[in-house]
Amino acid sequence: MHVSRSPLSLRIGAALATLSFAGTVCAGTPLYHLERLDVPDATGVTVSDINSAGQVVGFYMDAEFYRRAVMWDAEGTPHTLSAPAGEIDADAAAINDTGTIVGTATDFAFGVSALIWDAKTPTKYETISSVQGEAADVNDINNDGVVVGGLGGWQTGEPSRAFAWTREGGFVDHGLPHKNVEGQQARWTAINQAGTVVGHWNISIATVHATIGDAATPVVLAMGGDSELFPTIATALNNDGVAVGLGLALDKPFLVPVVFNADGSYTEIPGAVLDQDNGSATAINDSGVIAGTAGIGSAVGSVPGLRAWVHIDGVTHDLYESVDDTGAFESFSKPAAINADGVIVGTGRLADGNTASYRLTPIEPEVIFAHGFEAAD
Repeated sequence: MHVSRSPLSLRIGAALATLSFAGTVCAGTPLYHLERLDVPDATGVTVSDINSAGQVVGFYMDAEFYRRAVMWDAEGTPHTLSAPAGEIDADAAAINDTGTIVGTATDFAFGVSALIWDAKTPTKYETISSVQGEAADVNDINNDGVVVGGLGGWQTGEPSRAFAWTREGGFVDHGLPHKNVEGQQARWTAINQAGTVVGHWNISIATVHATIGDAATPVVLAMGGDSELFPTIATALNNDGVAVGLGLALDKPFLVPVVFNADGSYTEIPGAVLDQDNGSATAINDSGVIAGTAGIGSAVGSVPGLRAWVHIDGVTHDLYESVDDTGAFESFSKPAAINADGVIVGTGRLADGNTASYRLTPIEPEVIFAHGFEAAD
């Protein structure tokens, strides 16, 4: 099945006009200022998203090794997000520009519930789904408050189905892309402001393919073309409709970072595996800056790797070698998100092996005036 060539889907390949086949740049003038995002007494910190205000969300591991949902404000101060009482793992997955946060709370004897918070009142939460034996995995939210993800069974074997949620309409089952394929499951991973959604469907690890749709229409469409012939996953989407992710390389049996075209074909991002064999694009902003990970091993999906990169104006940079100071980080493993100002948040490893997180702010080049400090005529 091919997605219709609507104005939204036509824009998915727009980034290719600026994607050149340049090499990888690994050192030079720093591109980013590094700020570590931490929580006192946490044993590990993982970020997942950043909005235009610089607010960041994710989770940290407490002293008892439970996950606790957290938001860092623009100044980098952490605020633990409230969650249901009990032995709960909580995780904040995404935040929009209005400060609405979505995430999950996992009760291992019950299931996975979906929660919403407001950044202004982190001590309050709202439960939007909580059904015993069910897993409501939320992945993204746009500025209109439309939430997307996958809804399936919790330890029941029931496959995940793509969904969209709104306050007015609640959960809407978008279903699965193929009527006659047994054992398939699907989920949305990203939504943009126009309501375009992308994700993937799969039967097994070896059978995974990128999908596309509209949040207002309960249908999961295969991207078609090469994305349906070869393993692919759409992981991120910007407001111009440009989708990125990973796909099977053209000349080797590895999954590599890609940009998707409107017809379902895809183009490898030059230099984005760095010195590794494989990788994934994990984030893209409206300026077309793409970030991702390299060295994901045999995993399928947007998982932490051995290296991290950013692709700007046709050139791929090793992120670890592009910061002003790496601090206590031994390596960067996954850039999770990038906002409209080009600020990147992600995770890395410390010397003790623990997971830590960072916020990378672009360093503005110094302005050189033609006549000292006076503007030239």
